Amino acid sequence: MNIVLTGFMASGKTEISKAIAEMSKYNLIDTDDLIVKKMNMTINEIFDKYGEEHFRKIEHETVKEVSEMKNAVIATGGGVVLNKQNVDILRKTGRIFNLSPNFSVIKERLEEARKTRPLLKHDSIESIEKRFNDRKPFYDDCDYKISVINGRTPRSYAIEILEIMEKESEGIRK
Repeated sequence: MNIVLTGFMASGKTEISKAIAEMSKYNLIDTDDLIVKKMNMTINEIFDKYGEEHFRKIEHETVKEVSEMKNAVIATGGGVVLNKQNVDILRKTGRIFNLSPNFSVIKERLEEARKTRPLLKHDSIESIEKRFNDRKPFYDDCDYKISVINGRTPRSYAIEILEIMEKESEGIRK
């Protein structure tokens, strides 16, 4: 069973997935990294040149590919949950963990994130907060919700997630 991490931009998906991979048998897969390699462009360049709709199409194709992998921890892009098909596909072979910070945590991380996040580039704090709130119902459609706070290490989240997976697999074996 794969581990799938979802969450708003700057919620910690990449760092926590790396920690999980380092501590376990899971192979690290990052959908945004795969898209960058496929397109030979940064996410920002893809958005600028082709637009969000085209990006979401490539993202969906990538989700289909990674969902077929085994023993993977999959860090998804912040908008992957906007397409219900993506969630359904990922759920077939994985458990979906939503990394769920309050907006205040995201706001603190925004200045660094603005450099690499396509939908942040020209947006005000207010519009980002609106997007955050608009996406909440999509993030709520997950198997497990993990509260994210500043000051906790990626490793501590990895331990929490791996313990949940272990308990689940023990339940399956009984």
